[in-house]
Amino acid sequence: MAENYGAEPAPQSLSDEELSGLLAEQRFGALATVKENGRPHLSTVRYAWDARHRVARISTIAGRLKVRQLQKDPRCSLYVAGDDFRAFAIAEGEAELSPVSLEPGDEVGLELLAMQAPFAGAEEELAFLRQVVEDRRLVIRLRVARLSGTSLPVA
Repeated sequence: MAENYGAEPAPQSLSDEELSGLLAEQRFGALATVKENGRPHLSTVRYAWDARHRVARISTIAGRLKVRQLQKDPRCSLYVAGDDFRAFAIAEGEAELSPVSLEPGDEVGLELLAMQAPFAGAEEELAFLRQVVEDRRLVIRLRVARLSGTSLPVA
């Protein structure tokens, strides 16, 4: 009888709730957008997951390649790995781009502020809101239509 040395355990599908939990636990992922030639373009991004509305919010700067690609084709995916890289989630859907934040405290700036850890005081918040305007920041809202992913059991 031949033994199967080095065989990998079979991956296990994660439930929608487990996938949403993984997205909530993490803050960094890889955003895949579609290049003109049809190939994927990957960008490492920091995101905030809104499980209730199934939206991943990503802060970015106007004019970046991912923004230009999403303006042409809003289809995208966000890949997120767990801490030990045995589990992953993929959030697929279409992106909506907010306007650029033009004035400290405008609607987009406040949305970006809500994506941050709390600041120590109002002065730090105002400095953040001013920086958002200076950077020409906007929000990519990935409205998730499909979640998928797996987990590899410990062998």
